[in-house]
Amino acid sequence: MALQVNGAAEPAFAIWRRARRTSAFASVLALIPTMASSAAPAVQPPAEPHHVACIPADGRQGQPGCWELGSIPISASAETPLYWHVYEFPSVAKAQQAQDNQSKIIEAYGRVWLEAVTVQSWTARGGRHVATVGPMRALSSLPQTASFMEAMFTPGMRSRVHTHPGPEAWVVLEGEQCLETTEGKIRVQAGESMMVRGGIPMALYGTGKGVRRALVLIIHPTGQPLGTTYNGWQPTESCLKTAL
Repeated sequence: MALQVNGAAEPAFAIWRRARRTSAFASVLALIPTMASSAAPAVQPPAEPHHVACIPADGRQGQPGCWELGSIPISASAETPLYWHVYEFPSVAKAQQAQDNQSKIIEAYGRVWLEAVTVQSWTARGGRHVATVGPMRALSSLPQTASFMEAMFTPGMRSRVHTHPGPEAWVVLEGEQCLETTEGKIRVQAGESMMVRGGIPMALYGTGKGVRRALVLIIHPTGQPLGTTYNGWQPTESCLKTAL
C-alpha cells in the first residue's frame, strides 16, 4: 500500500530520463562487494565489508562512501510541493553571483554546483541547468532541512536496508545505480535522476561495470538524523540481476 503523504497516496519512486524533470544513500552504509564485474573499476571496493556513516567530508571526497557537503533550511511551507534544482557553474565565483537565500554552493567531483530545494518555478541566474527533481513532500509539518551529499559506489556495493524521514533524490553523474524498496525496484544510469518518498524501506546498489557517482539530496526534519537502519525487511537483491 502506498504511503499517505499530505492526504494523498504517492508511489514509492519516480524517474525522469536525461536528468531533466526528475524517486543514496543510506545515512549508514554497509559496503558489501556482492557482484563481480568483467571490467575492474577505477576505485576498488574494500576487501572486507565495513560500515561507514554518511558524515562530513573532511578531505574524504572522491573515496567510496557518502559525504555530507552542506545543508540549507527549507523556507517553503509544509504544504508546498518541493523541487530540487541543480545547476553547474564554471567556478565558485560565478556560482556566488547567482546564489540567493534558497540555494547552496556545493563542490563535488572537482566541479561546482548550485543547488536549491524550493518551489518549481525557481531558477538560477546563469549556469548550466542539470536537473529539476520533484515534486517531493515532507512527511511532517516540522521545520525541514535539505542536506546535500556526494555519494560513490563501486560495482556490487550495497547500502544497509534503511529508511529516511523525508524524500531522497539522486542525480546520477556516472555509472549506474539500482534501488530496491518494499514496492519494487528502479534502475538509473548516468544522465538520469530519480526520487523516492520518505518512510519507505530501501536498499541501494552500485550496478553496471563502472564506478557510480551521484549528487544526493535528503529532506529531513531540522536537527534529526538523515536516516535509520531498518530490520523489518530484506531485499531480494533483484538489482544484481542483469538488466534486460
